Amino acid sequence: HIGDISAQAMIDVLRDKDSGVCVDSESFLTTASIVSVLPQDPSFPCVHYFTGTPDPSRSIFKPFIFVDDVKLVPKVQSPSFGNDDPAKKIPRFQEKPDRRHELYKAHEWARSLLENDQDKGQKLMRIMLDLEKQGLEAMEDILT
Repeated sequence: HIGDISAQAMIDVLRDKDSGVCVDSESFLTTASIVSVLPQDPSFPCVHYFTGTPDPSRSIFKPFIFVDDVKLVPKVQSPSFGNDDPAKKIPRFQEKPDRRHELYKAHEWARSLLENDQDKGQKLMRIMLDLEKQGLEAMEDILT
């Protein structure tokens, strides 16, 4: 890719299980993956692609551009427990709450489908990769 390192090329690297970059085992999982496009022209925004879920080979990279007054997306926020949070109670951490956000739960469902129903799993993966491609193209349009 000399002279042509694209966001897609970096995503492909992060999905490369044979190289050991993408780890998928019970003892260690990639927490999440990110690819950032940092334009040389400072008038263009930086675009960051996050999985927000483990195993980039089974996740899609979603584009983000950070701006002032960003609107938070509820589906990617871990639940808040307020004063009932075990981190705030004394003694601390006596229980372990479920902090999985909705995107993570959906990823777990998709992972199960990919592992247990090859036909439906492959169809779902094609849909997910098509959505990812649309996001990459939309951000490329913004940058050009």
